[in-house]
Amino acid sequence: MFDTMSPVSSHLASAREVLDFWFGAPGSPQQGRTRAEWFRKDPVFDAQIADRFGPLVLAALAGGLLDWEPGHEDGAAAGDGGNGGDAGAPSRQALALLIVLDQFPRNLYRGDARAFDGDARALDIASRLVAAGLDRDLLGVERQFVYLPFEHAESLVAQRCAMALFTQLARDEPALSGLVDWARRHHDIVARFGRFPHRNAVLGRQSTAEEIEFLKQPGSGF
Repeated sequence: MFDTMSPVSSHLASAREVLDFWFGAPGSPQQGRTRAEWFRKDPVFDAQIADRFGPLVLAALAGGLLDWEPGHEDGAAAGDGGNGGDAGAPSRQALALLIVLDQFPRNLYRGDARAFDGDARALDIASRLVAAGLDRDLLGVERQFVYLPFEHAESLVAQRCAMALFTQLARDEPALSGLVDWARRHHDIVARFGRFPHRNAVLGRQSTAEEIEFLKQPGSGF
C-alpha cells in the first residue's frame, strides 16, 4: 500500500498520460499489447502508479475529474481542470477515468478496503459508455477495461452484463477469448454467494461457513 498523499508533484496527470502509461504511447511497441503487470502483483509497477498518479487517484475517488466523464466532452476539450482534453475522443477520456477509478486503486491499496472505493462510480461510467456504444470506438485490448467494472461488481445483474460483454469481445477479438473464462468465474462466485468472499476480511464482513470453506480453495481470491 502506498502513500498517495506524497507531494511528488502538484500537477495532476492528464488522461493522455494515463492511457500512454497503461496501454503504451501511440507508435510504441507496447501499444495494443496485453501487459502481464495488469493482472499480477508487481511492486515496481505499483510504485510507478503511486509516483505518477497518486494525486490523480485521490482526486477521482473524491468525485473529481468530472470533465473526463461521458457527456462532459465540451469541458474536457478545453483542457480545463481535469486535464482530460488531450486524450482525444470522449470514449478515450472516459476510458482513462475508468483506469484511474477501477484499476489504479487496486494497485495502490492492495489488502485495503480503499481498493474498491472507485468501483461504484466506475460501474456507472462503464454502463453509460456501453449504453451509448462508445466502447466500440476502442481497441479490443482497451475495451476489456470498460467491461471490468461489471466483472468487479457484487451484483448478479452486472455479472450477467460482464458475461455478455466479454463474450462479444471474444467474438470480435479471438485473441482475448481467455477473458470469458475469468468473467464466468466472477459470475459464478457472485451467483453462489451474492458477493466476493475474498473481500470479506478487508471490508470487515463476517464470512459464512460455506465461504470459509470456499476460501480454502486455490484461486478463490483471484
